[in-house]
Amino acid sequence: MILPPNSIIAAGPVIIEDGKVLLIKRTKPDVIYWVIPGGAVEENETDEQALIRECREELGVDIVVKDLFFKMDSKKPETSGQKEHFYLCEIKGGKLGTGHGPEFTNSSIYIGKHEIEWTEIKGLKKIDLKPKDIRDLIYNKFLTNK
Repeated sequence: MILPPNSIIAAGPVIIEDGKVLLIKRTKPDVIYWVIPGGAVEENETDEQALIRECREELGVDIVVKDLFFKMDSKKPETSGQKEHFYLCEIKGGKLGTGHGPEFTNSSIYIGKHEIEWTEIKGLKKIDLKPKDIRDLIYNKFLTNK
């Protein structure tokens, strides 16, 4: 069942280790930007279940979901009304880079490359991490609380 955009919730794990945040670098023919891993919460799935599934699919790791970090409404016109929930998470197992989601298959509908990248928090302001609200919150929270 396809839900209208205004009823969709996207969940993303904010994974911080050693002054770095785990991101996906998106390289398309005309643009390069970074995003927090994650995706849509499926029907009959909790945010936590979606985060666990998405981390296995995209990253190849098992996680522990900690606290809700930030909630916002999507600011992209194509996902207007979508809710975005970001949770602090920790890796508890698996092997980073062994994800098997559709982003990593040759038959994927996704254009460009998806690369997993640990990014220094102190350098976040120099990259195009979307959404900017989460970039700024991670930067401010984890650089000032050291």
